[in-house]
Amino acid sequence: MIRLAADALGWAAGGRFVLVDVDLALPAGSLTVLTGENGAGKSTLLDVLSGNRTPARGVVKLDGVPLAEIEPAHLARRIARLDHAPGLYLELTAQENVQLFRALLHAERGDFDVAAVLDQVGLDRREQTRPVRSFSRGMLQRTAIARVLASQADVWLLDEPSTGLDRAGCDLLAGLLGDARDRGVTLLLATHDPALLPLADRHLHLRHGHLVPSEVG
Repeated sequence: MIRLAADALGWAAGGRFVLVDVDLALPAGSLTVLTGENGAGKSTLLDVLSGNRTPARGVVKLDGVPLAEIEPAHLARRIARLDHAPGLYLELTAQENVQLFRALLHAERGDFDVAAVLDQVGLDRREQTRPVRSFSRGMLQRTAIARVLASQADVWLLDEPSTGLDRAGCDLLAGLLGDARDRGVTLLLATHDPALLPLADRHLHLRHGHLVPSEVG
């Protein structure tokens, strides 16, 4: 089943099109890596696909339904967006950041274990209860990735997900991405990190507003 599709998508800024007739289909259980020079429009494309920006032309659909017709709270629970900046509340602990994120999504509480999610990204229980203002850049990134996991969304749009991560963190990220794909999650990663390319089912390059297929690996 196609999770996310963009049909002849264009997005304009300052009188010029940043994205030009982008046609993109992202099936369930696939991992696509998106590369491009700085300023090529990678983050803009992720914003449009997540519904955070409205395209000047064309339409983005989730399971065949235009994003504009999906209730925003429901859309936020279906599509997880990881920005280049972690966007955490620095005075809150890692656990509190994840708990607040789920509350903002109006996610069901059930037996969801916030600590276990933070365990998955390599933060020990002592670190989880510290305000994140004391965290290194890599620990902030791990916490931001934990929020993606906690969303339980079936589409992940990730902007430079390996930023700040050491080798162990990158290996952990690769494992989490592979596990998510195996569960049927749709993944799109915008990155400059060549180490992520071998994970991809498909590699797309954004050049002058156009998507160009590239060799995987």
